[in-house]
Amino acid sequence: MIGAITESWNFADLIELSGYRNVVSTNNPPTALVHDGASDEKVVTSGVAAYYISENGLASEEAERARQLLERLYRLGDWAAGEIVERHRRDEERLASGYYELKPRLSVPQMFVRRFVKRHPGSSIEEISAGTSLSVSAVQALTDELCNRGILALSDQSKTKYDLSATEQARYRELLEQEATGVKP
Repeated sequence: MIGAITESWNFADLIELSGYRNVVSTNNPPTALVHDGASDEKVVTSGVAAYYISENGLASEEAERARQLLERLYRLGDWAAGEIVERHRRDEERLASGYYELKPRLSVPQMFVRRFVKRHPGSSIEEISAGTSLSVSAVQALTDELCNRGILALSDQSKTKYDLSATEQARYRELLEQEATGVKP
């Protein structure tokens, strides 16, 4: 049940105070109406949603309160709040995983080649070319770069076929173990 409205939060203010990155633009941003009732509710009138957030459990500190309001708007089904909250979660995961410390990162064509070789170990330049829709000359240059960076290695079977390097394979095993156990470094 919706109680008396105790405060109203503009969406742009919520984002700014939360410290989250604004990744949406919308013509109809949501407004969080904080009330003294017992539960959060979404009320749609003439196709426009109004979000009533219970003040129960909300922090008094503004930044934390703004983050909590965004989370609760998301749980009530607001698309814009969901995009912002999920982007923040991805950014946090990337920070925790060391993603931002990887230097230099792979280009898109390099990523295509690495991904293809991971799925098809022992692939030749021609096979990689066909599987990635890149020219043979481009694949040759990319495999040379990736070998020099220690990401790919020439296959033990042949000097014309490629595998992931031992260090890259170890990195994948470590990521799979972390995923399986839920333990992150």
